Amino acid sequence: MVRIKIVLQNNKDFETQVETYNAVELHKSIKAWDDTLVPIGDLVINKHHIECIYEIKESV
Repeated sequence: MVRIKIVLQNNKDFETQVETYNAVELHKSIKAWDDTLVPIGDLVINKHHIECIYEIKESV
């Protein structure tokens, strides 16, 4: 599992886990989704409010 952080336009941010993280593929799947609400990990988010999504790397 990969941990990602999703930042919305109102500066709220959420963390969730996904099976894999590929920014290009995630962008394509969000863009292709017919509804405005998209499931990402265990969250459902309005795709028009997403500002940024990135992988959380563990620091040692």
